[in-house]
Amino acid sequence: MGWHSLKKNWFHIALLILIVLPIAILCVLDYYNLEGFNYRYNRDISGFEPWNDTFFDQNFTFDLTWKGRMFLAIFGWFMVMETAFGWQEINDKKPKNRFLLVASLVCAVIPTVYVLAINFFGLDFELSKWGYNIGIPSVTAANAPSDFLHLQWPLSMEYVVLFAFFTAAVTLAYKPRGLKIFSISLVFLGAIAVAYMLDTIYPFGVFRPLQEMTLPTAATAAALFDILGYNVMLSYPTTVGDSLLPSLAVGIDGRSAGVAIAWACAGVYSLLLYVLIILVFFKRTSISGFRKVLYFFIGLFGTFFANVFRIYAILIVNLQSGREAMMVFHNTWGELFGFGWIFGFILIIVCIERFDLVGKVRMGYRHLVVFVSKMLPKRLSSLSQ
Repeated sequence: MGWHSLKKNWFHIALLILIVLPIAILCVLDYYNLEGFNYRYNRDISGFEPWNDTFFDQNFTFDLTWKGRMFLAIFGWFMVMETAFGWQEINDKKPKNRFLLVASLVCAVIPTVYVLAINFFGLDFELSKWGYNIGIPSVTAANAPSDFLHLQWPLSMEYVVLFAFFTAAVTLAYKPRGLKIFSISLVFLGAIAVAYMLDTIYPFGVFRPLQEMTLPTAATAAALFDILGYNVMLSYPTTVGDSLLPSLAVGIDGRSAGVAIAWACAGVYSLLLYVLIILVFFKRTSISGFRKVLYFFIGLFGTFFANVFRIYAILIVNLQSGREAMMVFHNTWGELFGFGWIFGFILIIVCIERFDLVGKVRMGYRHLVVFVSKMLPKRLSSLSQ
């Protein structure tokens, strides 16, 4: 029976394996420091030269959220969960056309080919040259390799390639219905890919449409510090290269810390991700229109304040433990404030709707009103006697 089921569902299983495979390969390469990108741009010779890559070797990037690969692991988990929950619907949508079946598997295997070509067959050098040619910052003022070209550009391209070909594979396999089945995982991966790439091409908050959304978050964080008794100074604009950023400085008991806040640091993209994910989630549910609107705005405000608390936590870590600890917190745990809230809030909605908690609260309130209406006259009567 098991073999029969495996034979019947081989396509779905193969497709899922091909989607998870490049992420697993990247994890192994990253852990054992076997990755490519062993070329650096040297301004003195106006070209690339061999280099022992310190950016990929000094960190296990699956431990990092911002400009790291932890979100790839989260995407893989989402994909597996959506496959499990939508298994029956997936079985009904197996492609009958052999051309589409083969095309879907080819699209799914291309990210694996890309990962292998990058790390073993010289594509890393070509990708580095392309990044330099389109203007990705390649060196610092001291002519040291810039992490924008040598770390963030490769990671951003990974997300873009995986998103593009996984989306194509799912669409070819299950047609538009597949986009609905795997909507949350694909939206998640696509949003991260866009956010990474925008910040890599337009670093330090140069991308003004998103940067303009940073000031309200910074101002609210400043108000929170002020309420809690810290000395606060919010400055705008602070010039960093071509960027105009809000900067926030706080101090207490002789200690001080300050940061300039770009749109990525303020979690602005988590607001956009929330909007995309919640709209996709609502499309898959039968929740009433009024509740959808109510849930939407509650979640939006919650995501905004999660970003406010993120800035608060980053500065507190800076005050307590110094800038190095702050950067570790920023690159690993800080990103989870917004994402934790988004998926936690969706889980709350599911629980409310699944167990009809609103109806139970209403029923409890009615019972309380009836109880009070019965007991109050008796109580008043006993007091009058």
